[in-house]
Amino acid sequence: MKHLLSKFVALGIILLTVSVYFFGCTTAETTTGKLAFQQKDYVKAEQELSKGVITDKADDEAWYMLGFSQVEVGKYDEAKKSFKSALAISNKFGDYIRNYWIDKYNAGINAFNSGTKSLGKKDSVTANKNFNDALNSFKAASNIIPDSISSFQMMGDCYTYLGKMDEALKMYTSILDKSKSKADATMIAKILYKSGMSAREGEQWDKALDIFKRVTEIPYLPKDNTYYENSVFNIGFSNYQIATKMATENKGDFKPYLNEAIKVLEPLAASSKENAILINTYEILYNAYDALGMTEKAQDALKKKQDLQKK
Repeated sequence: MKHLLSKFVALGIILLTVSVYFFGCTTAETTTGKLAFQQKDYVKAEQELSKGVITDKADDEAWYMLGFSQVEVGKYDEAKKSFKSALAISNKFGDYIRNYWIDKYNAGINAFNSGTKSLGKKDSVTANKNFNDALNSFKAASNIIPDSISSFQMMGDCYTYLGKMDEALKMYTSILDKSKSKADATMIAKILYKSGMSAREGEQWDKALDIFKRVTEIPYLPKDNTYYENSVFNIGFSNYQIATKMATENKGDFKPYLNEAIKVLEPLAASSKENAILINTYEILYNAYDALGMTEKAQDALKKKQDLQKK
């Protein structure tokens, strides 16, 4: 991800003072909730306003204050609904909501930067605390303004630094359709690729094959991306290993797997510019061709491999 982590969101922050307006017949709960909000007693404000808006459904100020209070007490999903209700009534509190998002987002950036600095000092305990603090701020921001892609991207980065790769993968995947970003696609590829390599190291060839195929199917991932190319190679390698195991154990027809390895590796050999990938690709192609009795192609693959090794 590319982040301007040393900068805050470049938006003019208008200092707004919320005044409580009592229009018409406001319920006692709404009145009490608004007063608690003014006193920054967000627990009480959330409790009272939750009751008040049941009757005062058209009170946009009450909905805004309720959303704010819900964020402060960690009820993010409920806050999203409350802010949506406030904006559905009028846009009077739109600036308040945007500035609240800025506050939470910037708090997340501060904590995230502190986390990376702590990692640089090899202080993983402090780093993890900072990344968790950042994650909470970005979660809050993502529910204040749900359309903010940057909040979700930063949540994905926090999960990555915290080693919570499943959560990071879900986050990046959820935003890729919106961002259409090569960077987001690459982060997804990186996470999946590591998972595929773990399966490969455990000789779980069917699982590895499935994961590497998923990498090549990621939208917006360039075909010359290192994770894409290495995944294509590993699709061929996994097919070759499955064929080898079948042949060794004399279980079934292994040739379709060799043909599948050749099918994916021949285009890779023609397109890749990475010597390491090409050498390994020609090695597998040589063995696959040889096992299938394709002598001429086997020798050609061997020669190309040897020529690359001389460079």
